[in-house]
Amino acid sequence: MRKLATWLFLLVLLLALALGGMYGFYWYQVKTFVDDLAVQVSGQATIEYDSIYADPRGEVGVDGLSVTLNQLGTRIPVESIRVRSDDPFFFFNPQGRIESGDWPGRLSLVVKQAEVGLDSGLIKSVEQQAAMAAEMNPLAVSPEALACGDLQQLGVSAMREMGYSRLKSDVVLALDVDRYNRRITLNSDFSANTLGSSTVELEFSVASDDLAPAQLLAANPRLRKLEVSYQDGGYNTRRNRYCAEQSGVEVDAYLAEHRRLMERNLLAAGVDLPELLWDVYSGINQPGGNVMLTMRPPGGLGPEIMAALGSPADMIERLNLALRLNGQPVAINSIDWGRIQVDPVPLPSEEEATSAAEAVAAVEEVAEPEEAVELASAAETEVAVESEAEEVLEEIVEENDLFAGMPKRAPKPEPKRYRPTELSQLAALQGRPVRVKTDLGNRLEGRIVEVENGDTLLIEQRLDRGIITYPLEFQQIRSAEVYR
Repeated sequence: MRKLATWLFLLVLLLALALGGMYGFYWYQVKTFVDDLAVQVSGQATIEYDSIYADPRGEVGVDGLSVTLNQLGTRIPVESIRVRSDDPFFFFNPQGRIESGDWPGRLSLVVKQAEVGLDSGLIKSVEQQAAMAAEMNPLAVSPEALACGDLQQLGVSAMREMGYSRLKSDVVLALDVDRYNRRITLNSDFSANTLGSSTVELEFSVASDDLAPAQLLAANPRLRKLEVSYQDGGYNTRRNRYCAEQSGVEVDAYLAEHRRLMERNLLAAGVDLPELLWDVYSGINQPGGNVMLTMRPPGGLGPEIMAALGSPADMIERLNLALRLNGQPVAINSIDWGRIQVDPVPLPSEEEATSAAEAVAAVEEVAEPEEAVELASAAETEVAVESEAEEVLEEIVEENDLFAGMPKRAPKPEPKRYRPTELSQLAALQGRPVRVKTDLGNRLEGRIVEVENGDTLLIEQRLDRGIITYPLEFQQIRSAEVYR
């Protein structure tokens, strides 16, 4: 009996030592990989961590990670990173197995609480690049900034004014491989504090068992499913309140004006969305808005199918779309996609837009909201009648001999406005305001500096950071209007 107990003790001890050795090797493999990665990126970033996490059941990672970008001096702390697999042996040789196409059934990467400050060098660098891109077309307004006061884009500076100082985000990336059915599914899940969250699911079918990265394209992948969802997490409330304050109106008025400008810009591009889609767009912009779009093309979608489709409407029909807004299904199949494309509707000129705005403001000052439309209509009618009466009286005076020799009223000078102007006349209009539309459809507005060599127009624009002069060759100009 004593010998049996001794042998059992030795067996348990040997098993414990074996398991401990395997765990030690497992832990060492993870640490070696992280340290090698830190050395490889040492020229661009410095990686530090508090501890290594290794679970023999198929989960490895690091805790208390800190990544410092050397050039920008930005430190990005991360609470933890985990890599999970349903095959524990995958981590003994991950690179070799991936290169050979021997993927585990499920593989995922989880990043928790990656934090970056909006005043960090990284974000400031992104902000500078966005500003440089905006200067290339200083008159362009991003769709999200429509009706948001005088802002042309809702960038990082706007987010700071909304109350954001640091962003913490979680990221989950997952890969599922179903060799039996030859299906590959990719999932991503991103969420940021007080901003929102989004998920994407992509499912492909392949015609081969060889899943090596170099052979995937030869396996004829076909899209079987695409599902995209977005859930507002507080950004809509801050953005709506901020833009309403910038415009000096209530939130509901801002949202209505934003939608009106979006409709106008899309019509100018030849797109007329049905009311159903505008309701979806308005719902997404509301606090807590949630939307999910799913595509399930029958039989999958491959390159040969896309090449055979004749129009965008055919493509949309083939995608087999389904849409849910705030958890409720939307009858998207009732839309006639062929009627969305229409003839472009030109945007109103600056004078027309200003006159309309002034008229509305004048009416609103003296009328209740319910009476505003009636008073505005009455005012227009009265002005038209008075103008017509004056014209008739002038004609009577001119044609009747009884009034011959009497002094006539001097004609009113025609008000100044932007008038279409030939390019050959621009040199004689130096110093005047000008609006130019280029052959690429861009619109520039400024002051005529001069015309060089008879074929190059110099336009001076005044921006927040100073004055910029743009040279435009006549062959780049589609039309020009001068204020005179």
